[in-house]
Amino acid sequence: MSQMVITTVMLLILINMYGFIYSVFITKYSFFSNNKIQTKIIGYETLVSRLPLVVFNISVLIVLNVIGIMYFDYIFLRDYDSILRTFIEIGFVLLVDDFFFYILHRIMHENKYIYKKIHKIHHRANVPIPFEYIYVHPFEWMSGMIGPFIGMYLIGGISFQAYCIYLIVRNMHEIHIHSGLKTTLIIKLFPFYGTNEHHDIHHSRRDGNYASTFVFWDLILGTKIKG
Repeated sequence: MSQMVITTVMLLILINMYGFIYSVFITKYSFFSNNKIQTKIIGYETLVSRLPLVVFNISVLIVLNVIGIMYFDYIFLRDYDSILRTFIEIGFVLLVDDFFFYILHRIMHENKYIYKKIHKIHHRANVPIPFEYIYVHPFEWMSGMIGPFIGMYLIGGISFQAYCIYLIVRNMHEIHIHSGLKTTLIIKLFPFYGTNEHHDIHHSRRDGNYASTFVFWDLILGTKIKG
């Protein structure tokens, strides 16, 4: 149990250190400026101004993950089975999580009261930077956590190994789609996988392109932004 807690905490810290350093390179040192999707430059002072809310969210996220592993592991975790089962678990949870995120995200835009009071904070970023993936109202990311746990429950629990890989894939993807940089050619090889451009245009227009990991939700439900 203690090993799982330590591993989870270290993973979340390392992932978010990466997000912070990536943001510093972009805002303070103008790295990758030739690869930007939008032309507007976001300065280092913007990153600094976002830090209090971001650090608060990450701190609470870590605490909730620790509590979940210590007291509720019997609900969503199971013993490791095989590599095949692990990949099935990861894929299933990502799919359920992203569908839940799509619905939640769309509601947060279409309900003007919720948008104004909660989701508008995240959309202060018309041109996002990596660390802004968690620059959100605490209620927003906490409600978003419901999605993956629904997936874990429906599949009868996932292994801790699958859980760690899910954390890496989901959070690293969120960091990159908020980078404001063009998607690498390798990522574009995966059909229906959410690209940086797909989410960046959502930030610039504040409407449509509600999915994150899998863009086919927008295609199926008619919310894909053309162009």
